[in-house]
Amino acid sequence: MIRPSRILPGLALGLAAACAQAEPGPLKDYDPPLDPAFAEQIRQADLEAGAAFFERKCSQCHDGFKEGGDFKGPHLWNVMGRMAAARAGFRYSPAMQAVKRPWTYATLSYYLKDTDAAVPERAMNFVGIEDDQTRANVIAYLRTLHDAPPPLP
Repeated sequence: MIRPSRILPGLALGLAAACAQAEPGPLKDYDPPLDPAFAEQIRQADLEAGAAFFERKCSQCHDGFKEGGDFKGPHLWNVMGRMAAARAGFRYSPAMQAVKRPWTYATLSYYLKDTDAAVPERAMNFVGIEDDQTRANVIAYLRTLHDAPPPLP
């Protein structure tokens, strides 16, 4: 017969390990979930506002045109679904190369909310977009920069 005193410590250790893996941290170690409320904000996003923010803030370093190319930052056409740091010919920071995750609604939201927490020691000089609606607008706009835009979440 197995005594409960032997099972409970093992169960507690297993739960602690599972909780530790679910804690937010750098994208290289954390697969963020997509909050259902934020997914709804993406579905209801204002694409014109997203495009205006992209033009004002992102286009200084990133090109989003289909026939475009890399600037200080990588070309963002077809970024949705692409693995982080996978654009051929662009020199990514070692921190971004360590991410090894595709850009999804969840990973983009997590990254764009607080770029320093998501990818510490990255080369990108941008702190993030704290406002959920603005971030949803930008992500919805990025979705349109694609040969075959992925379905909305």
